Amino acid sequence: MMKPRIWLRIAAALQGFGTVGHNLATLGTKPTHGAPEQAVFDAMRGFQFDIMGSTRSTWDFYRGYQFSTTVTFVLTMVLLWLLSDMSRSAPREARALVLALLIAQLFNVVIGCEFFFFAGPGVVGALIAICLALAVIGLYRPERPAPAKAQLVNA
Repeated sequence: MMKPRIWLRIAAALQGFGTVGHNLATLGTKPTHGAPEQAVFDAMRGFQFDIMGSTRSTWDFYRGYQFSTTVTFVLTMVLLWLLSDMSRSAPREARALVLALLIAQLFNVVIGCEFFFFAGPGVVGALIAICLALAVIGLYRPERPAPAKAQLVNA
């Protein structure tokens, strides 16, 4: 079985891949599905409301959540990479953190299936969850002592 460090590095790489895909799909503001999508974008920009002393539109929230998601994705990728090193140097301390990320990832997969599911993000999110689960299993598995090396004895 591969070491938790490897599973966490794979998860970090998948998260990086997902981050790039998310940005390629969401950074553009020109509609790609024709006039009906343009009408929705116009309506989102046009509906403005006061919230806590500021005037914002539904479009502002939509774009803000897109950028917030990118920041969260990058943070998750960095944490996974840092935890990959920590899983080697301090596995006991890494356990709870990796488990917390696994639980969050599982919730993200469920939310994604309900609201955003399509092949790319769904598959990448599920693969990240699998990598995290395998890392958690590896971190909770009792450590085995390294096999003793044969020693030469001078007679």
